[in-house]
Amino acid sequence: MQPLQQLAWTLPENLVLSDLQVSLANTFDLKSGPVKKNIRRWYDTFDWRLFRADRLLKREGSNWILQDFDGNDLHTLKSGQKIFHFSRQFPESPLRTALEKILDVRALIELGRADVRSMQLGILNRDSKIVAQLEMEEVTRRRQGHRLVAVRVQEIRGYAKWFEKVAACIRAFGAEVRADSTDILRFILQESGREPLDYSSGYDVPLDPGMKSIEAIALIYRFLLNNIQCNEQGVIDDIDTEFLHDLRVAVRRTRSGLSLIKDVLDAEVSRRYKKEFKYIGGITGPVRDLDVYLLSRGSYTARLPKRLRRGMDYFFEDIKTRRWQEQRKLVHLLEGKRYQQILTDWAKMLDDESGLPPGENSDVPIAILAGKIIHKRFRRVLRDGTKIHKNTPDRDLHCLRIECKKLRYSLEFFSSLYNQEQMKQLIKQLKMLQNNLGDFNDLSVQQQMLADYLTQIRPRTVKSRELAASIGGLMTDLNRQHSEVRAHFESTFAHFSRRKNLDLYHKIFNR
Repeated sequence: MQPLQQLAWTLPENLVLSDLQVSLANTFDLKSGPVKKNIRRWYDTFDWRLFRADRLLKREGSNWILQDFDGNDLHTLKSGQKIFHFSRQFPESPLRTALEKILDVRALIELGRADVRSMQLGILNRDSKIVAQLEMEEVTRRRQGHRLVAVRVQEIRGYAKWFEKVAACIRAFGAEVRADSTDILRFILQESGREPLDYSSGYDVPLDPGMKSIEAIALIYRFLLNNIQCNEQGVIDDIDTEFLHDLRVAVRRTRSGLSLIKDVLDAEVSRRYKKEFKYIGGITGPVRDLDVYLLSRGSYTARLPKRLRRGMDYFFEDIKTRRWQEQRKLVHLLEGKRYQQILTDWAKMLDDESGLPPGENSDVPIAILAGKIIHKRFRRVLRDGTKIHKNTPDRDLHCLRIECKKLRYSLEFFSSLYNQEQMKQLIKQLKMLQNNLGDFNDLSVQQQMLADYLTQIRPRTVKSRELAASIGGLMTDLNRQHSEVRAHFESTFAHFSRRKNLDLYHKIFNR
């Protein structure tokens, strides 16, 4: 069975709904629905998770509506609560389930709002049957008053010719741009200066193999600086945990670039900014560490039998209090002189028309330097990983994790210089090893943190005894998982260092 046709347009701004309705009435018999007036708000996460999933979320009054890009309603929810920041705050419903799968831990942000007048028209044949359906909306931006008229025509099965007649009439009326629901969103976003997909946490800096290395690193560092600056206000406003996470990732990548891409930038400049970005990493660490624990609340609680879970509530109440205190300190530091001066000076140097202060490798083509860097990092991972055995101390696995991270950043920095499918394959294999080492390190850190926390508990009350019992039970389970993850290292590393993967590295980097 053929799918029903559906077309949409935007009309010239000088037209209003009544003009179109009169024109259609001169050609067709119409069945008009009531004109509805409301304020419509659009929502998404800062990194456009709904848009990337071809979804739009709107609120009209107390109605929340999740649509696809064709304007079809997928899920609706009527709620007396008008503001939901996270998917978990929505009432149990198909809408909440759909949002949870897409949003994860990210908060919804209002993208914009508009005054909307809408109505439905049915096109009637001689038998007074509806043979085509029109939806018309007049969307007016609240701040500037600019207006957009959108029309969507839906075919009724068995009446394809009528659909074509209506479509031809609308085209003749001055419709120039075929539209979908994203066009209305783009129209609304013009007031805020944003546009769909204008931010992503991923790394994407295209490089030309023949460009000088100093030109390449300028592009890399500008991209990372932009990511830092994009996330600053979200960290200060404490909108969700991912603003701080993304800011820290951009800082880590910058530090890695300064360490890995050697002698391209002036040595003194490199030393200064390694120190400066280490400072930023340091001041943002405490809040992120506490965020990780709070995000693990469900997992921690599920590890314990019900009789031990009450103590976890006390633990997370304490973590929330400490997190609030650390967040206040962080905001003070982000608004402080040193942090602001670091980024101001860094941005000024990157934008200097005379160019970055060069090092001895500044004129080397980036493709040549990239191959050397990646090959060196890969050999280091192989060397250190091969030395690890069942009695190797934890610190050696931690060092290998750092080496893997350096290799990962090297692959990402220079990915655009090589075959994309092959690079994705290399990064995928490395990520499996990183996940194993990352889990091992996280479990080590968590156990140490909990052990330190346990020493501070004075079991004088029922509450403190319940807290101590919960912490002890959690440590036992974390230690069990720690041993399991450690036991999987050998097979994970063997998979990473197998001949097929080694051959691919040698093939790509000619080593």
